[in-house]
Amino acid sequence: MLNIEIKGVQFSNKGAELMLVAIIEQLDNELGDYQITLSPGRFLPYEKRAKLGAWQKLSFRRGSIDLTGLISKLPSKILNFFKRYGLVTEKNVDVILDASGFAYGEQWGDKSLLFTANEVIRCKKINKPYIFLPQAFGPFNQTRIREAARKIFSNASLTFPRDEHSYIAVMGTVGQNELGTIQLMPDFTCLVEPKPFEKYQNQYTEAESKSICLIPNNKMVSKFHHTDAEQDTESYLNFLVTVGKYYQEQGWQVVLLNHEGKEDQAICQQIQEQLIEGRHLNSVDIVEGLSAVDIKAFIGSVDAVVSSRFHGCVSALIQGVPCLATSWSHKYQMLFNEYGLLENVLDFKLKDHEIIEVLSAFNKELDKQSQQSISHAEVVKRQTRNMWKQVFAMLEPINKG
Repeated sequence: MLNIEIKGVQFSNKGAELMLVAIIEQLDNELGDYQITLSPGRFLPYEKRAKLGAWQKLSFRRGSIDLTGLISKLPSKILNFFKRYGLVTEKNVDVILDASGFAYGEQWGDKSLLFTANEVIRCKKINKPYIFLPQAFGPFNQTRIREAARKIFSNASLTFPRDEHSYIAVMGTVGQNELGTIQLMPDFTCLVEPKPFEKYQNQYTEAESKSICLIPNNKMVSKFHHTDAEQDTESYLNFLVTVGKYYQEQGWQVVLLNHEGKEDQAICQQIQEQLIEGRHLNSVDIVEGLSAVDIKAFIGSVDAVVSSRFHGCVSALIQGVPCLATSWSHKYQMLFNEYGLLENVLDFKLKDHEIIEVLSAFNKELDKQSQQSISHAEVVKRQTRNMWKQVFAMLEPINKG
């Protein structure tokens, strides 16, 4: 029975959780019997890993030291003892599916790249597939980072950059792709089809009125990504409040969705406070605590979305829900360009009257945008099915062996 390690997923970030769900659905459909391995972490708590029946991978990475490969070389008696307690090593894993989303690039530093390069090389030496599922990559301009990336992508079994920008970044490290192991593929959560949510309705607003969902993202204003974080925070909050007030004036229901944790919750609360001024205290809901699949279903139940979360945008577009976005990395522009809607990625520093102009134009073509998204969604699903065919073709000999 195949033991498949799934890397890069977690339960706090709902996009990462949705990728985990997407992977498990495909493994269930194609393999039936298999095992999964997950590494412990702050956002991968034991109780949630246990519900999946996942093995826990033993690894040791501290600073620049990585003993993960050495641990797997311990005597068999010790390794078998570990397995009694649900612990496995690199040696027990048959294949690695990396679904990190966006973790390999200069802005994240070189540590993860260096560790991953060593792991990918170890896997290749023993013909163990290491597959990078569709995700964003790059840039890799610094010499040390570029060399680590070259080792990764020239030795990985399959690499699926999620957008043109990422594809160019990856290809720039290897120089050639003679074996076709690097292929451009879209986000793969498109095949997760949740049960439909009832149409969203706030009891303190007019029945049958349309609804718009605002999805903030703390990365838009984090000091890690922005040098003017404090000033940007004010501009970002003003942007979302202006959007919310515009739709309130149009008679729409405005609902806030917490897509990830406490930091996004704090932004939701600040926006809510400004939107309920002069209105019923419960007239603007904050939706939280949903699973990744339920979040996708909820997004599918509203009439429009303004999202700063990547998978909030993905879940809207794939279901034909008209969507505007703000961006903190290239992956947003690439996603909307893929759908022919690049103009939907907005600068949150726009002046109020400019925001209103954009929203007014957006509202006039909601049906057109919905049809355009639905049309391209079929292309995305077809490409994703092809991607999985390649993955399972690579796993088949191992599974039979």
